[in-house]
Amino acid sequence: MADSKDQVVFIEPEGGESFVLKGVQIDQLLSREACGRFSAYVVKMGAKQVKEPSFHKKGEELYYVISGSGRANLGGKNYVLKPGCFFRVPPGTVHGFTTADEPLRMLNFHSPPVFSDHDTYFAE
Repeated sequence: MADSKDQVVFIEPEGGESFVLKGVQIDQLLSREACGRFSAYVVKMGAKQVKEPSFHKKGEELYYVISGSGRANLGGKNYVLKPGCFFRVPPGTVHGFTTADEPLRMLNFHSPPVFSDHDTYFAE
């Protein structure tokens, strides 16, 4: 039987697994078994919501803002989020988000793979 990490994965809209982490809705696009070199998510935040600051010791993150607006605090520096923004968060960088008056949706990749119970730490 072939390793699922070596197989094509096609996910229909709303077809992946979903979970809530500290109040933030996360759609997991690749199953844990299918993650080889990276993990992939859609991060969904409601209007006027705050995502607690977190970091990853090993995982590097890439984000792309699909829709909505808000602010990102990346390593102590603030950035305005709007559709089309792209940013990288290096390992060890504390990052958090605050949305504006509308929901925010972001595409999020980690390399190596990061999961809610693996290499995810919340700042105190």
